[in-house]
Amino acid sequence: MALPMLRRCCGCLSLEKGCLILSILSTLLCIAYIIAGSWYLPRHKDRKPEDNLISMTILMFATLSAISNVVALMGVILRRAGCLQLSQLFNSVFILCIFLVAVVACLFSPELEPYMQQPGYLAAIVIFIIAKAVYYAYYLTIINSLYRKMKMYGDTALPI
Repeated sequence: MALPMLRRCCGCLSLEKGCLILSILSTLLCIAYIIAGSWYLPRHKDRKPEDNLISMTILMFATLSAISNVVALMGVILRRAGCLQLSQLFNSVFILCIFLVAVVACLFSPELEPYMQQPGYLAAIVIFIIAKAVYYAYYLTIINSLYRKMKMYGDTALPI
């Protein structure tokens, strides 16, 4: 099933501007993930090995996703459809892996166990994960729409 093709981002921005803004925002979110993953690494001897593995995995996939977001950003700036396609492919895989790591961290991390017993924290975590999934689905849809627009109308930086 193909992603829908949108004509505008957020109802009022052009696809180019919307993709540029969302690429920058996604890169900043990945940097936040990198900071969060790096925050606990200096205490690696005080933590269980599975918690260190979760931090390292989040750090690795967030870094790869940030690189993919920068490729999307360069694709928008340089008007290269190939960069957008490459970014969409890799970003979807990295985002899926980040979600899986987040779910595993929520389910099996002993550091989060006291919070998981309280319904308010559990509801906040579930809402955050769903909001993040909706955002990234919209982000990938915008990238795909811009890619399809560039391919359909021959909208590239090279003169034809």
